[in-house]
Amino acid sequence: MEAITPALIAVGVVNLLMFPILAWLIKRSLGNKLDTMDEKRDEARAEQAESQKQREAEHAMLLAIARTMLLDNFEKCMDKGYYSREEREIYSLMYHEYKLSHGNGVIDTIAERIRELPMEPPREHERED
Repeated sequence: MEAITPALIAVGVVNLLMFPILAWLIKRSLGNKLDTMDEKRDEARAEQAESQKQREAEHAMLLAIARTMLLDNFEKCMDKGYYSREEREIYSLMYHEYKLSHGNGVIDTIAERIRELPMEPPREHERED
């Protein structure tokens, strides 16, 4: 029994001496994994920010296209002097989506003006007067 006690003490001492080394190895390993996780998180955030910028640019482009189409339709109808039922339906749908997408107020003004136009073309004798 006396021989076992020094052996146990020796094992205990070795374990105590190894603990700081093991702790350092574990800390280093976990630190590397945490650094990798941080890098991946940062990359994901950068990709998300880039994706958000892309969506905003696409949204702005679609609004510009819709605004152009609404203005072109307005000018065409004003030139010909009437605004057909079909044109009203199409214009109404696009105008509604344009407003939902936070389009500007210029289109509100022309939407009111275009709605005042008649739905049928002026008759020949009305044009000459």
